[in-house]
Amino acid sequence: MTEDRLQLLERRTDALTERVARLEGAVEAPAYEPTRPAPEVPLLPTAGAATVPHAPAPAQTPRYQPPPRAPEWRPPIAVPPLQPTRPRRDHEPVNLEDLLGGRVLAWVGGLAVLIGVAFLFAIAVSRGWIGEGARTAMAGAGSLALLAVGVWLREQRGRGEAALAAVGTAVATLFMTVTVAAQVYDLVPASVGLGLAAAVGATATALAVRWSAPAVGALGVVGALLSPVLVDAPSTGGTLAFLFVAGTSAAGVLVWRRWNWLALAAFAVTAPQWLAWVFDAESAPGALAVLVLFGALNAASAIGFELRVPSTRLRASSSFLLVTSALVLALSGWFSLNDLDHRHLAEGWLAALAGAHVLIGLAAARVERISREIGLLALALGVVLFDVAFALVVDGPALAIGWAAGGLAFAVLLQRAKRTSDEALVGIGLGGHLALSMVSTLTGEAPPSALGEAPVDLAAAAMVLAAVAGSCFTSARLTRDGHAAWAMTLDALGLVVVAYLTAIAFDGPALAVAWALEAALLATLARRSDDELAAAGAVAFLLGAALHALAFEAPPDALVDGLANPSGALMAVGAVAAAAMRCAQLRLGDDERSRPVFGGIGAVAVLYLASTELVTQFQPDGAAYGATLLDLGVRQQGQLLLSALWSVVGVAVLIVGLRRDVRSLRLGALGLLGVTIAKVFFYDLSTLTSIYRVVSFVGLGLLLLGAAYAWQRLRPEPLPDMRTAPPA
Repeated sequence: MTEDRLQLLERRTDALTERVARLEGAVEAPAYEPTRPAPEVPLLPTAGAATVPHAPAPAQTPRYQPPPRAPEWRPPIAVPPLQPTRPRRDHEPVNLEDLLGGRVLAWVGGLAVLIGVAFLFAIAVSRGWIGEGARTAMAGAGSLALLAVGVWLREQRGRGEAALAAVGTAVATLFMTVTVAAQVYDLVPASVGLGLAAAVGATATALAVRWSAPAVGALGVVGALLSPVLVDAPSTGGTLAFLFVAGTSAAGVLVWRRWNWLALAAFAVTAPQWLAWVFDAESAPGALAVLVLFGALNAASAIGFELRVPSTRLRASSSFLLVTSALVLALSGWFSLNDLDHRHLAEGWLAALAGAHVLIGLAAARVERISREIGLLALALGVVLFDVAFALVVDGPALAIGWAAGGLAFAVLLQRAKRTSDEALVGIGLGGHLALSMVSTLTGEAPPSALGEAPVDLAAAAMVLAAVAGSCFTSARLTRDGHAAWAMTLDALGLVVVAYLTAIAFDGPALAVAWALEAALLATLARRSDDELAAAGAVAFLLGAALHALAFEAPPDALVDGLANPSGALMAVGAVAAAAMRCAQLRLGDDERSRPVFGGIGAVAVLYLASTELVTQFQPDGAAYGATLLDLGVRQQGQLLLSALWSVVGVAVLIVGLRRDVRSLRLGALGLLGVTIAKVFFYDLSTLTSIYRVVSFVGLGLLLLGAAYAWQRLRPEPLPDMRTAPPA
């Protein structure tokens, strides 16, 4: 029975091996051949059955087995790499019961001990129980004992909050003891007290680093940095050196342990102390040395956190420390050095501070561990400080020109910006510098009052405005690829500056001529470079020239009163007409409709100029000049000729439009004839005398009849509707 079971197990093992080989496709599975006779025995015999020997079965011919198929290929499954396990935190989240019982009670107990010690000192002093030395010794001994107990509990009994509370209480009482001994009782000199306070702070900091306890570290770091104040140390170079060494050690510990927010507290504690020394300094080199040392320490702390803990985003603590430090250093250096009668040194300090921040930003851009935003922030601080220093040092046109050059530098940076955040920050710098340059120009060399009769230094104004416009146009060329919106805005701003410069440089008819010439130049540029903004600028300059001519050189009332300055009107309106014809010739805007529009504007300008010049030749002399609208007098001849001119021109243009089949000419002629009819019926009829009235109406009527005859002869008849045509 045992032998039969073994044979059955061997057969099944062989079968499983064959099937696994087929599934894996590793080997070719041969047809199954039993290695030994296989007696038929039940796998689980019935209990009590007689054991009957079976004859060995004859060897069986193996059945046909199909050849194994190649397994279907599947891509290997990517196994993710093992992630490092999160290190265990010293303070895991606990429930409310553990919080109240394990932590709150411990720290409240430590606070109670501290208050009790303070009360003990107060009672002992008021009742004279013990002397000053004894009180101080007892307080120091008790604090050291409490510190030893806390260390023992932490090291031997685990991570208890009671141990941390005891150590924190001991550190606070030790600082209080040193303060009383050095400042209140004068038992020890200030230098000794300073050393004792530093030792207490160093001990607390070392324990905090060992246990990863920020609360104890805060007591140690802040207490050590407050030591000069606590022991009333004199404001000497030695005290300041101790403060710098303590601040450097604290910065190293805080960066190492990543207690970045505690660095802000350290800055808030140390800054008032070295600021007081700077403002009390008697020599400029000493004040400058202190500013440099502590400024470098603060910048190193801010950048150190970025190196220690890389971040892809701007860290609030580092950025706040960097910005606050730069602001404090700039203001304190400027005012303290100015108080020492070293204005040039103060200006140099601001420039050097700006250069240092620019270098920090450029260096940060090359280090991958530092976030890009902190580097840009340092660059922005450097630029702002440089702008302030530049405004204090430079005056006059150089100030606006320098800010315009700064905008050009930001345009170069904007050209290389590849991220949205970079583009926004650099764009703010570019726009801010151009805005500063414009404000400086409008309040200094080229005020708006210069558009009137106010005197202005034309050379200085032209130099400044040309620099601003050049900065805008060059910046637009630099930012065109990838920043089309910025390029268009800068080009538009440059055109506005050019128009403003032209208005300051020229006056009267010369201004209209200059704007018309600039419109023609912009139209040519737009045609050659296919620049839509240049085309829009050409239209704007042409419109400005036309409005100036209509407002000053050839106002609408000149059609009645004549021109006050015919030559000036000839220059202004003629320039507008020429510029419009140039725009029509260039087909400004790549639109077939733009050519007749600009051509019509030029033709109207020429007709308007001819009309005003004609009316001017028939004006009364002397006191009669400027009579009322209805009191024409000798002006009737001019009005009659004006109506005749419009009628003849309208009919002539209509005939040309009919012969050449130009719809725009026909419409323009009909419009002019309509205006002429309105003038004759409403103006000539009410103002001209009888003979002139007759001539006006008869002449207009004959011309209109001729125009109608020409329309019927030259205008082709419309094509018939082929749907209604006969079959032939």
